Amino acid sequence: MILQRTHLISIIAGIASAFFTVTSSAATPSFFVFDNGVGRGKWTPEQQATTLKELGYDAISYNFTNTKDLATWQLECGKQGLKIAAIYLYTSLDESNPYNPQFKEAVKLLKGTDTVVWMTVLKPKQAGDHEAAAVKNVQEIADLAAEQGVRVALYGHVGFFVETGMDSARIVGLANRPNLGATINLCHEFLSQKGSQIDETIKSVARNCMLVSINGIDLAKKNYITRLDQGDYDLVSYLEKLQAAGYKGPVGLQCFNVPGDTRENLAANIATWRSIVGQLEERSTKAPQQNVLTPEEAAAGWKLLFNGKNLEGWHGFQNKDAPAQGWVVDHGCLKCLGQKGGDILTHEKFINYEFAWEWRLSFRGNSGVKYYVDETRTNVRGAIGHEYQTIDNEFFIAEPLNEKKMTGAWYDVMPPDSAKSKPVGEFNASRIVVRGNKVEHWLNGERVLNYETDSPVSAAAIANSKFKDVPNYAQQFPSPILLQDHESVVWFRNLKIRELPVK
Repeated sequence: MILQRTHLISIIAGIASAFFTVTSSAATPSFFVFDNGVGRGKWTPEQQATTLKELGYDAISYNFTNTKDLATWQLECGKQGLKIAAIYLYTSLDESNPYNPQFKEAVKLLKGTDTVVWMTVLKPKQAGDHEAAAVKNVQEIADLAAEQGVRVALYGHVGFFVETGMDSARIVGLANRPNLGATINLCHEFLSQKGSQIDETIKSVARNCMLVSINGIDLAKKNYITRLDQGDYDLVSYLEKLQAAGYKGPVGLQCFNVPGDTRENLAANIATWRSIVGQLEERSTKAPQQNVLTPEEAAAGWKLLFNGKNLEGWHGFQNKDAPAQGWVVDHGCLKCLGQKGGDILTHEKFINYEFAWEWRLSFRGNSGVKYYVDETRTNVRGAIGHEYQTIDNEFFIAEPLNEKKMTGAWYDVMPPDSAKSKPVGEFNASRIVVRGNKVEHWLNGERVLNYETDSPVSAAAIANSKFKDVPNYAQQFPSPILLQDHESVVWFRNLKIRELPVK
């Protein structure tokens, strides 16, 4: 048996290694969430399905309980156009009935769906060679599923007989069923003390995988299941390697025992997932080139303020040099790390112009673009100027938000009109147009605000803001463009400007 295992893993590794050059296909994986992060045992199937659809998830996976519950889950998910990615099935090597007897009928409900049976093999109480029994269990479930045209993925779980992705692939190979595939579960690789070997697992298993699961990981604190926006593990690189090794299937979100409000956690995770997908696309060899001008733009007088490579042309607020930390260039994006690097400004100053840029926020993110900024002015709490606000309207909590502090606003002075930002984690396109005393804010192709700097309306709005005591706050003057560091992770790209004649 030892020779057979070694030979099988060697074959799998040899096949997959040819596909491990990191050249992402940029295909967007389907994203589903385990029901342990969707109020398992507390939320109704209707509440689960409605919430996930509202937030933008593709699917959910369930722990199988009984046939009646499965039918209810299918009904409620169907109403929302939400898929059931998998049902989780325990199997035992100790019991006379190795799995829930209702499964034989329940699997018939999966016919004609994309739902995968996600099966585990529990560790037996007595030591010994149980591999043959495990293979038999897997074959039996796979054969039952095959009668309905259903696929089966073998789930590795810390402390179980099948514990890791390598275990999963080995048993799948021995079971030898065409509807059977392996699984890589990120948290269980680390919980099983195999995290340091994750690259080898990807090389060996990814092409034979039917499902994978991810979650945030805090390596420094050895917390192996967190929200996606928490921890220090590079999930983008991990998924990039999976894709490069040939994995093309769905990605599941493990949420076991993650503390916090359920809906807030779901919102944070989906926002971070959108950002992860965006970053995968940016790293793809097929990604469109960013931070370039078309011939038409160049002819119209546009010029780039960010070259996509470094901070040339920018400096820190009230500092002649760029910040030494807190800002990086990441795959064509100017990225603020939210680590108190400070605001950055263009060396150049502008007076009549159209400035366009794209930006992406992290969950609860807050940033902005400021203009009419004077670095010699007394700035007690940082740079003072007129600010185009960009913020997570729904979940930002550091201060209460009113309409004057929402995305697209002239921050704390005037609210935007019907501003529709993209979901957090996706890129938005914004513009500021300054011509004489007239200013416009644009968001995703729509003008959301316009004002005259010296109008009575603006004067009244300023008098009702935190800037009421700032001398000459409404004054027009040549000014740099400032990108704000508000201790949030935020990405900027395609920053370009053209000077405008005064009408």
